[in-house]
Amino acid sequence: MSARTYVWLVLALCAGFLAPVIGLNLQLSANSLGADRNRLASEWQQARRGVTYAPPISYNRPFKTLRLNDRIGEINTVVLGSSTTMGIVEDAFPPPLKSYNFAQSGNALRAMIGEAEYIVERWGASARLLVVPLDWALGFVFERGEPARAELSPQAVQREAAAARPSGLAQLTDALSAPRLKILAGIARDVLKAPSPAAAFRQVFLEPAGPEYRCADGTPARDFDVVYRGMCNGFRYDGSATFADQKRLDVGRAPGVLAAAVSGNGQYAAALRDGRGKPNPVLLERLARLARRAQAQGGTVLLLLPPLAPGVEEGLARAPHSAALLRATKDALTAWSVRERIPLLDAGRSEGYGCVAAEFVDPHHALPECYRKVLLRFFRDNPAVLTAGNR
Repeated sequence: MSARTYVWLVLALCAGFLAPVIGLNLQLSANSLGADRNRLASEWQQARRGVTYAPPISYNRPFKTLRLNDRIGEINTVVLGSSTTMGIVEDAFPPPLKSYNFAQSGNALRAMIGEAEYIVERWGASARLLVVPLDWALGFVFERGEPARAELSPQAVQREAAAARPSGLAQLTDALSAPRLKILAGIARDVLKAPSPAAAFRQVFLEPAGPEYRCADGTPARDFDVVYRGMCNGFRYDGSATFADQKRLDVGRAPGVLAAAVSGNGQYAAALRDGRGKPNPVLLERLARLARRAQAQGGTVLLLLPPLAPGVEEGLARAPHSAALLRATKDALTAWSVRERIPLLDAGRSEGYGCVAAEFVDPHHALPECYRKVLLRFFRDNPAVLTAGNR
């Protein structure tokens, strides 16, 4: 075989492999972009009160915004935040509080403040209690800059979705990326193992969602994404996350994870170093204004220092690299909240509320079991906040 023939043979084999891969991945992309999955998933959840999300799961702002618009007339409590507060379920609040968890992946405090201002301005008559986390462990309270105004209308969701639509070149590049190839391999495996491969292929490549099914607790679920199918992964009707794709900290994994969390090289120590123990006064002033406006309308802002896995905050408080900075941060937040008369729930040392490591998926993501203990005790001990939130 000549060198030229060999080269053409190799190129033909590569083309024979790449052509169907690119074609199938582009079809997945076209199927995803061809339907408004945020709207479809939101409408399905409103009708069925089940578990779902609109892809990608890491960018859930459009879906959550549509859900908030649907739910706002049924609730009196809104939970803001990032994935740190996604474990807050409605039954973590005592009656008559009814909540929607509007927390979104990667949502920083600057964004939360703008969202909270919009909620108070537009829906202050119904949203009586706003839960706003002050996540020092992730550095959010230290971030410089001012909060941006937020627009939470369905029309804004449509504009954001249109602006985020990838170009043809971006879709082609994505079709050849390693993550996409891995996802496609998993899909192909699942399709071939399905009782009806043809039906499975049609659902994944041609239809906007898979069939409805039941979670282990009987809750209906439907997957509008091609990953995590059948896992009951996503958001409940109350907006909280199931974390079905995550594993709880267990006795084998917890010690190593927690040791890394309190080390000087960990992300929490880094956040304290970068922030120098000084929360951004601009953010605090905007929060104070928000609280005053909510109070003028008969509502309440509840500030939350989210729970950390047992031993994490205590370890940082004893560590030479973080002790002084942590103390300065918490002293500043506490003094400010007292001065502004804004209720502050410090759940950082979650063990004090009876939380255990198995109620976390990592050191700063608490599951519903822990949040129930934290919030129910707080409202039991602070009935005035409960009364204010239900005015």
